[in-house]
Amino acid sequence: MRAASDFLNQVRRAVMLVVFGLVVAACDGTVDVLIDVEADGSGAVFIEVGLDDEAASQLLDLESGAGLPLIDLNEAGWIIDPPAIGDDGRTTIGASKEFGTSKQLRDILDEISGSEDMVRNIELVRTKTFARVDYELTGELVPQGFDSFGDEALTAALGRSIESFVVDGGGTLGDIQVSLEVVLPGTANEDAILTGTPIEVDDDGVARRWSISLDDAEATSIATASSTRNVAPLVWRGVAVVAGVLAGLILLGHLLRLLRPTGRRRKKKTNDAARSRPSAKGPTKDADAAKPLVVEPVEEDALSGAEEDGSNEPAVVALDGMGVLYREGQDISEILLPFVREMGSEVTSDEVVSRARALSLGRLTPADFWRAIGVEGDPDELDEAYLSRIQLAPGVVAFLRDLRERGVQVACITNDNTVWANKLRARHSLEGLIDPWVISGAVGVRKPDWPIFEVLRRVTRQAPSTILVVDDNLDNLDAAREFGYQTAWFAPEGDPAGSRSHAILRSFNVNVPAESVASE
Repeated sequence: MRAASDFLNQVRRAVMLVVFGLVVAACDGTVDVLIDVEADGSGAVFIEVGLDDEAASQLLDLESGAGLPLIDLNEAGWIIDPPAIGDDGRTTIGASKEFGTSKQLRDILDEISGSEDMVRNIELVRTKTFARVDYELTGELVPQGFDSFGDEALTAALGRSIESFVVDGGGTLGDIQVSLEVVLPGTANEDAILTGTPIEVDDDGVARRWSISLDDAEATSIATASSTRNVAPLVWRGVAVVAGVLAGLILLGHLLRLLRPTGRRRKKKTNDAARSRPSAKGPTKDADAAKPLVVEPVEEDALSGAEEDGSNEPAVVALDGMGVLYREGQDISEILLPFVREMGSEVTSDEVVSRARALSLGRLTPADFWRAIGVEGDPDELDEAYLSRIQLAPGVVAFLRDLRERGVQVACITNDNTVWANKLRARHSLEGLIDPWVISGAVGVRKPDWPIFEVLRRVTRQAPSTILVVDDNLDNLDAAREFGYQTAWFAPEGDPAGSRSHAILRSFNVNVPAESVASE
């Protein structure tokens, strides 16, 4: 059985093969690693290597893409740029992977290194105060020789050691350069300790670079910091100060009136009292209008009949799980079935699908499921190995943070079992970004049936007309619209003609709005 740790080792070896394809060339090459941090603290890691003709011929078949195990990288959540030949004749390979937290950043950097950490003790801290956000990234770039990128499994995969490739090519450790570049938003924080070399970037931001060769004797300290300022809070503070001054002047005016001679005050009070004395004919129409309005309590179910507030901005965005929040839309056919076959299950595909459905309805535990389909092993390890293949959709973390900062609540409504959904939520650090979670395994009913949408209404305490349901399944969206919800079809390549008049959301790029599809 290949447990979660085995899968991580395979991923790590795949990354190392791509990275140190350059070592095979044994030339004056570099491995470039870029950490690009967004304003919300999320970001991406980019890695790029260049191969000369000899190295490319040993590692790549440019027509078929064979050679390097790029498919393993893709399964691990890396986005691969196809090999391309540049103007200098070198073949370039690029890969990138997004992160949402400092821990996820460290996990990604661990995938690049082998038995030892080359980029060590990385910490990314984002501190938000009034009208200002501070960013700080620290760590070490540690030369580890060839051990940084080699282990026994990698040696077996290559047929010989990394070092032998370099020696045969006439190279040395000093020929291999590793460069790390970090881009932070805002401007440099000159009050912080800064190391490395500042470099210019095309967009707004602060960039610094550190470089080592594999034969360096000491680690290189990484330290960079930046700050951004938000003008709006300062403006509102100024408005508040002005408002406070005006309020003080008004209060002063009232005090001066109170200090006037008492005789004048009594005369005015007497006249006012005379004017306000009620008539003998009884209460006037104005007197009746002044009675306080008594509002009767309304039951919670009355929310279901609430009218739209006239705003197109939803109060809640409810995302589907597989195919929206996570990249894998066809998780059973594309991930679960291949996984159980690797684990030795011989039951029919229909039986696996049937058991998976029962699992998503809460009728089976994951341990019951693995046993029922003939997969042996520790259930927790099987869970981890399977779930490690499920990755977040590109850009989703930045999208979630943007909604949170705009005051829009984010929920998840998904057909899944509770154990797996909770493990995925923890694995991808989504606890603070999404709440509540409506999971079919907890509710006992799946989309598109009505009760699960009713649960969403109740737990959010919002009218359906103020909740936007985002799903990659049109049948689910048809049902949501029938129950009064706003809807958006998550379909990067979706054809408006086949959208059934649902809005289309093509990506989680916060700068690209969803397409509105006119009703037929």
